[in-house]
Amino acid sequence: MKRLGQWLAGGSLALVLLAGCSSTPPSSYEKVAGEYKGVLPCADCSGINIDLEMVNMDDTGGAYVLRSVYQGRSDEVMVTRGNFLIREDAGPQQLPIVYDLKGAGGNTIYYLRPMDNGNLEVLDTGMQSIQSGVDVTLKRQ
Repeated sequence: MKRLGQWLAGGSLALVLLAGCSSTPPSSYEKVAGEYKGVLPCADCSGINIDLEMVNMDDTGGAYVLRSVYQGRSDEVMVTRGNFLIREDAGPQQLPIVYDLKGAGGNTIYYLRPMDNGNLEVLDTGMQSIQSGVDVTLKRQ
């Protein structure tokens, strides 16, 4: 009987350890890795074709490659490489997570908010939703 109690106690410990190994939901930085595409508004052209690839590094951010083509102005693909930071409780709306794409000089290229459907919403310079009625989302590919 004593052995059965020891075995059960060991089994309980094993179950607790196995429970710790169960899959946990991916953190915010694990969810963002991937490719996103969309057409963003442009002041002096018909739109900017965006192709964004984001790669995770750690739970504070990662790297990205942004390919942009200005419709009607040029077929040349502009390539921007940089890092992104994960900002929590960001902006006046205290958004849970905002990705801050930084250019080579440390300037912010875009603020992006992850949406429940996996897409990214482009935010304005104040980290707020753009209220123009134009679709400003980059769709996960």
